[in-house]
Amino acid sequence: MPDPNPLLQDYYLPPFSAIRAEHLVPAINVIVLHSRTEVVRITSSQRHNPNWDDLVLAMEAVTSRIDEVLVVISILDGVNTDQEWMDASAQATFRAVEFVRELTSNRELFDCYKTLVESSPAALFDASRQRLLRRTLRKFRLAGIELAPATQKRLTTLDREIAGLQQLFLAQLEAANSAWSKHINDESQLQGLSAALKARMAHKARAVNLQGWLMTLNEEIYRECMAYAQNRLLREEIFTAYNTRASDLGPHAGHFDNGPLLQMLMVRRNQKAKLLGYANFVQLALELQVLDTDAQVLAFIRHQSTALRSDFTHDKQAITTLGRELGLTDLQPWDCAFLAQIIRQRTSGITEEELRVYFPLDTTLPRLFALVGRLFDIEIIEIHGFDSWAPSVRLFQVRGHGEVLGQIYFVPYWQNAGDFPYALSLRNRWTTAESRRVQPMVVLFSQFEGTPDEPCLLGHRQLKILFHELGHCLQQMMMGLGYRTKMGVDDLGMDSAEFCGQFFERWCYSPECLVWLSNHFKTGAQLPETLARQQVVYANTQTSWERAESLTMALFDIEVHRTQGDGRSIEQVFSSANGEIGHLPALDVVRYANGFSHMVSGYECGFYAYQWSEVLARAAFKRFEQEGIFNPETGRAFRESVLAPGISRPLLELVNLFLGVPPGDSV
Repeated sequence: MPDPNPLLQDYYLPPFSAIRAEHLVPAINVIVLHSRTEVVRITSSQRHNPNWDDLVLAMEAVTSRIDEVLVVISILDGVNTDQEWMDASAQATFRAVEFVRELTSNRELFDCYKTLVESSPAALFDASRQRLLRRTLRKFRLAGIELAPATQKRLTTLDREIAGLQQLFLAQLEAANSAWSKHINDESQLQGLSAALKARMAHKARAVNLQGWLMTLNEEIYRECMAYAQNRLLREEIFTAYNTRASDLGPHAGHFDNGPLLQMLMVRRNQKAKLLGYANFVQLALELQVLDTDAQVLAFIRHQSTALRSDFTHDKQAITTLGRELGLTDLQPWDCAFLAQIIRQRTSGITEEELRVYFPLDTTLPRLFALVGRLFDIEIIEIHGFDSWAPSVRLFQVRGHGEVLGQIYFVPYWQNAGDFPYALSLRNRWTTAESRRVQPMVVLFSQFEGTPDEPCLLGHRQLKILFHELGHCLQQMMMGLGYRTKMGVDDLGMDSAEFCGQFFERWCYSPECLVWLSNHFKTGAQLPETLARQQVVYANTQTSWERAESLTMALFDIEVHRTQGDGRSIEQVFSSANGEIGHLPALDVVRYANGFSHMVSGYECGFYAYQWSEVLARAAFKRFEQEGIFNPETGRAFRESVLAPGISRPLLELVNLFLGVPPGDSV
């Protein structure tokens, strides 16, 4: 008789609504028990003459099952906050993670893979299979498989401590975000803020039985307040609250302080790197990336900083001049975004609110799907009546050439998924030994702000988020088409993974694309071409602040890992990085690092990838600019040259193939 546990069913789409706390631990126990038995069978049969199907694909079946269940549980963690669920989730996750760790410590399994890699048939494998095998051996080695038993035991302890510190960092950041809010009864304090933002804050207030407006540390609210609030004291208050989160400073000083956690995390990551034979954690983290040494990354960051120096000077002079005009002679950090916004409006001749009305999410999304459908010869169809974990979740099926390519769950308003929008891989594409094709599945968490009574209108930044994250999803959908190797975005290096997101953002800077996407939320009218061109001017004005922030955090990310143990505090390393980039204000009253969640969410030593991939994306997009941004032949060439091969070839090689230039000439 089949087990009634929904996590143990043979499902196509996960049965989210049927999963309860009591299902988690029993399901993991059954999966782990079955998987252990299967691993013993695989290693016994593959000890002497391993082959691709009976070793690699058989192990893919083992790991894919437990990986998918872990992702399903993590998604449901966002909606199940009762103690019974949290206890069951923690216990199930721990057992599953321990089993995955056990696999990478399995010497017999490692020897099977090593024997396959060194075999004569493996020399004839295509590039995608060989790359997957190299990455698999690397996972074993990073788990300490070749270390002495005592050293391996110490490495296991360090891994557990690192994981615990990372989880605690995120938990304390979430607690710090939740701890601060500002209740406002006097609407005059909100002068300059849009009606849409005030409606969202009023909705937040009503949700907790308050009149007026409630301001929280949601990133969108923070950014809009910093850019538009005319009340300078209000800007200062929210700037201080946001930039001292989880630290020893600010309104909750000493509560949820992530400073000591970061210091301990840096020590343990450095110890782990040295146990594995690396000079520092940066070298460990960069292995198999496009830029694979700290010297290369630092050279890139410093080159970008130098190239942007004139922009830094120009933008700073512009806000200084405007500040004097408005009587702000003592410019503070909470003035920069506000003054930059005024300059954008004056330079472009428009306001962001004039533009938002043309991009309601409900019509922009299908137009975006139609655009990528035309470019890449695919069709994206909404599916109704599916099983979900929240009412706002939508499901889209991606089809091409008469077959299903994959599924995209779209979560437009999810506010419980971390500090930034992202695409989460739920299932990767691969073909089993029995030739059954497993289609990919992705969840897009956009984290837009909306209310039941107001349409969600997208500014230029929200448009970029939508394009960026959809780029990751489509990369997952089309990666590996025509290949039998398991492929997913998670298998790419950080710099390669971010390339597609940055590449898709480039359409947001095309007036022609903006006109085509637009649909006034009341009249249905398209954005006039004149306004579209003004929108591009608006988006390209006073951009140095965001670039400088990104470069500063990228430099800090590398330096705090590279120089661990030199006696400097986290704050001193950040201050040094900020001073070297030299554009953002140098303040002792902020703690940017304490809220820098990328440091503990898989982007450690990889934050530079946003800037690096943007440079490459700009270069690659030139072909579309030359041949037409809606040109389906160019789109199909990009799909076939860059997306489909996935991990089979280095990214730079794929981009140069698309551009038709010699290797290395694209950037």
